[in-house]
Amino acid sequence: MRNQFSKLFYDFALESLHNYKRVRNAKVNARIRQLEVAQSRHSIDWLHVILLLPCVLLFFPLLSPFIVDAFALLEHLPTWYRWVIGLMVLANFGLKLSEKYRI
Repeated sequence: MRNQFSKLFYDFALESLHNYKRVRNAKVNARIRQLEVAQSRHSIDWLHVILLLPCVLLFFPLLSPFIVDAFALLEHLPTWYRWVIGLMVLANFGLKLSEKYRI
């Protein structure tokens, strides 16, 4: 009786371990697939769009005076604020490059 119980308990423990490993492997494989899909998607980099938008809008005659006036107003921003904006843009591009090349 005790021998049969031990065998049943051992079989149950072994099956539980196999199920745990299957679930863990399924979670890992799902995460890998999720990361592969995220890398393959070409998302729009909105920072590029925002930075290039004034250059494109300058070609529209009705909008070009507004763009020129806006850049003239930007000259009145404090120097430290312009540096912070520039550093933010550089950091964003640096992070994207580090993700791309796994630096």
